[in-house]
Amino acid sequence: MFPCFSLNGSPHEIGLQHGRLAKRQIDKCIETYQQLFRSYAKMEWSEAVDQAAQYINYIEKYDPDIMAEIKGIAEGSGRDLLEIVALNARSEIMLTTKALDGCTSFGILPEAANGTAYMGQNWDWKDSVFDALIVLEITQENKPKIKMITEAGIVGKFGLNDAGVGVCMNALACDQNGPGTPLHITMRGILNSRNMGDAIASVINTNIASAVNFVIGHRDGQILDLEVVPSEFDVLYPEDGILVHTNHFVSPVLKMKVKDLTKHLLPDSLVRYTRAQSLLRNLEGGITFSALQNMLSDHFNAPHGICRHQKVDPLGKELVTVFSFIMDLTNQEIFIAAGKPCETSYQKLQAG
Repeated sequence: MFPCFSLNGSPHEIGLQHGRLAKRQIDKCIETYQQLFRSYAKMEWSEAVDQAAQYINYIEKYDPDIMAEIKGIAEGSGRDLLEIVALNARSEIMLTTKALDGCTSFGILPEAANGTAYMGQNWDWKDSVFDALIVLEITQENKPKIKMITEAGIVGKFGLNDAGVGVCMNALACDQNGPGTPLHITMRGILNSRNMGDAIASVINTNIASAVNFVIGHRDGQILDLEVVPSEFDVLYPEDGILVHTNHFVSPVLKMKVKDLTKHLLPDSLVRYTRAQSLLRNLEGGITFSALQNMLSDHFNAPHGICRHQKVDPLGKELVTVFSFIMDLTNQEIFIAAGKPCETSYQKLQAG
């Protein structure tokens, strides 16, 4: 299991605690992205930090509390503020590098899973970031309590709150990008929401800076998918209680309006999408937790399967499944496999 830290208080106090308690992991996270920016784009960290400055006003406008938390992280960890902003905007800064997380996510409605709603995914990224991963339990003032799996220093990622709202994410890429709210900031907005309507509003009522896909669910058994680009969004719904997403656009609306770059960068996304659908739809007797584990451990199209194994690559550009998680929305539980799910057991976090 990843290191777990409990944070509470004002936004600035939460950030201070994050920075102090996870300083080692934050330093590792920055070290990792220094190397990744250099490897992918021949971009020095100083240039990435300079680019991060443009996102401060967008974050402040989106939610001043989130910006206060970021300032607290910088202070607590002893890092420059723009370095922490760069971590939170790393997806947007890296857009020009064609470096994308390659993830397979899902949402299962109760009628397809014997009364239990599930969400989850594999997170495929660089194995060098493994030692920068942490679990945060955040008790906020006048906002939901959050359990979140994140890269240290990043204020919003995968998780579930005590209002029953959960979020998964898939990277997308298209020909429309620009300044705006970073996707990780928007993920925190989702987790700060008390219901699904507010969670959706936290995405569609901001000018998001990059293409992204969110799977959003609620413990009462509702799940939907938001494909988002800077200019527009579309909603996808489960079919027969099953929703799957990988790293290419599925929305017919958005496929007509933007050029999908991801399917060329990660053509295995098309394979993972159909494979996950097939594994989940060909089950008899309903989808079980064990069936989800098996799907997330699947090696069809190896090494670029749902459970992704890294080829030898001195430059570190190959993707690997860094961790996997399954959220039992109904019972407010998160199960995390810290590593490839074919090799690592899932351990339970209580989320509610």
